[in-house]
Parts: sequence; C-alpha cells; structure tokens
Amino acid sequence: MPAKYRVAVVGTGRVGALWESDPPTGISHAGAFFVQPDCELVAGANRRRDRLEEFGRRFGVSGLYSDYDEMLRSERPDIVCVATHPGSHADIVDSAVRYGARAIFCEKPMALDLADCDRIIAACAAQGVLLSVNHSRRWYPIYRHAAELIRSGAIGELISITGYCQGGKPSPAWQSEFEGPLLHDATHLFDLMRWFAGDVQWLAATARRRKHHAYPVEDDSTALLSFANGVTGVALVNELTEYMRFEIDLQGTTGVLRLGNDSAEIAHAKLVSFEAARPETPDFEWQVLETEPLPAIPSVPAFALAARELIDALEGRATISSTGADGRASIEIIMAIYESQRRGNVPVQLPLPAGASPLAALAREQGWS
Repeated sequence: MPAKYRVAVVGTGRVGALWESDPPTGISHAGAFFVQPDCELVAGANRRRDRLEEFGRRFGVSGLYSDYDEMLRSERPDIVCVATHPGSHADIVDSAVRYGARAIFCEKPMALDLADCDRIIAACAAQGVLLSVNHSRRWYPIYRHAAELIRSGAIGELISITGYCQGGKPSPAWQSEFEGPLLHDATHLFDLMRWFAGDVQWLAATARRRKHHAYPVEDDSTALLSFANGVTGVALVNELTEYMRFEIDLQGTTGVLRLGNDSAEIAHAKLVSFEAARPETPDFEWQVLETEPLPAIPSVPAFALAARELIDALEGRATISSTGADGRASIEIIMAIYESQRRGNVPVQLPLPAGASPLAALAREQGWS
C-alpha cells in the first residue's frame, strides 16, 4: 500500500538531509518524515547537484530537481519541508501553497524580516495550509518537562529568565548577507523565552560588531526584555567564544531551573537555621538553593517528533506547537533589538509598527552592507 502523505524537501543540505544518521533516525527534515510509516519522501530540490544526489542515495529518492518550483509543480507533494536560506522561505511557501501542499515544515529563522513572515502566514492561512516552524526545542522532552514544572509552580512565581546563545553559527565562513548570531541561532532562545514567559512588552538592546569585522552583521548582542506579565529577561548572544553555549536560567520565587544542551537541573529553596550554632540569635535564618538534576527523559529526535505532530495535526489529533505566529514573534524580538541599536540603545515597544526592516536600515547606517 502506498504511503498516505507525499513529502518533498526544498534544500537538501545540512539541516535538510545531510545531518541524518545511517540508517535515518529523524535528525533532519528529510529523516524526520522518512521514519514516519505513513509518509513517503518523493522528491528533493537543491541548486548543488552533489548534495541533491547524496540526498537521493541516502533516502532512495529519484525525484531530484535543481528548480524547486518545477519540483512542486510536477510532484504536487502533500507536505513540503523548507530547509533553505531564510531569505528564500516566503517564495518557496508561496509556490508550495499554489501547487496544493497541505502542510509546511519551515526551518527557522522563519524569514529575515517581518514582511516575509506575514507573507508566509497569509499564504498558508488563505488556503488552510498547516504551518510548523522548526523551533526544535519545543519538542525536546526535557524542555516540555521544564515548561510543565514552571506552570505547576515548581519554582514558585517566575521572576526572570537569563539566556545564553554563544559560539554557535555563523562562523566567519558562513555566507549570508543579513544572518548573524541573532537570526541564526538566537531565534531558539527568544522562542523559548516567549514559551516560558509570554509576550515581550518592550526591550532595550545592543547589536554591534565587536571583533569580527568580516561578519555581515553583528557578532555581539545584549538585550534586556520586559515581558507583559512582569517577568524580566536578559539575553547574551554573541559569536565571540571558542565554545558553544546554549543555556537558559529560569529564576522563580522558590527555586531555579537551569537548562542547557548537556544538562538540566532544578534548585529548591532550603531553610537554614542558625539556632544551634548561634543561640544568642535563635530567630536568625535564611534559605539557600539545593540543586538536583532533572530526571533523564528518553528522547526521540525533535525533528521526528515535529513531523509526527504535523501529520497528527493534519488528521485532527494534534495542534501545532510552533506556529507561524510563534516564528514571527521570535523575528519581531530580533528586529526590535536592531531597532533599539539604531535608536541609541533605547527601549523599543512591541509590537513593532509595519515598515522597512530595522536590520536592513541598521546595516545601511553602519556600513555593514
């Protein structure tokens, strides 16, 4: 019996296909749908022939195209993975919707500006096409567990969030006119902050070239965020370290959650009394943090979980965890950071007004482009 859903991948490079293990386990766009029993990979598109042919060999796909529009017109897939440079996402989604796609799995960042985010959302909404944006940590079991802990009051009332996104991509070899560390990796950080604390009301920030003047845009950013519910956020994003660090520290009134790529722990307040040691001050006491690791949670690759959710949503059994609105909100925070830098690092209110891209304007003003 043929597979129920026909899947095509636009962009068969690293995240699209080449990260995948052998045999595939679901750690790339292509692999995530390859491992679904009710899906069939039918086609891929890439301008680089070597990556296209490797995709075909790895997944047994014969529908190989150098032109994504031709592929979508010829193959008419049900599900389209968009795993290309973010500046091309809106055009690809337009084409996928035009040729009858029922669902889109779009790589982050969703786009390079809010106008393209809005194009993508509108195109999908007009035809009832499901849209999932790959902020992959939303599907990691440990982050989901952390979200449940916060909402259950395990660390009391959330007070602040400190996030670190350092030493990831892009390296100086990364070729992208406008994609620095904010757009490339910190979209994950800001998406998590929103997931845990809700919408941002205002922020004040820097976005500058501190050392790497070969970079197309910033290599360093610090942001102070004020959430609508009163939570305070601090984000440290840069490409200055020799190590990769992605961590988020969530401070509550009675405890702290710390999450990183290789660790997850919770700390609870513990009462310390000095009555025995200092009988002259029997009422003197304070509370300290006692830390323990979060339990190990068996994990399926996040890409595969996202693919399964998208299929279940098509069949009415699930809702999308990372929607187009979520993808746009992360980009809006980043655009507000650039706008704050443009205005001399002053507070910027969200939502941003419609108009030209603050990143493009800042790049012109700073002579980055």
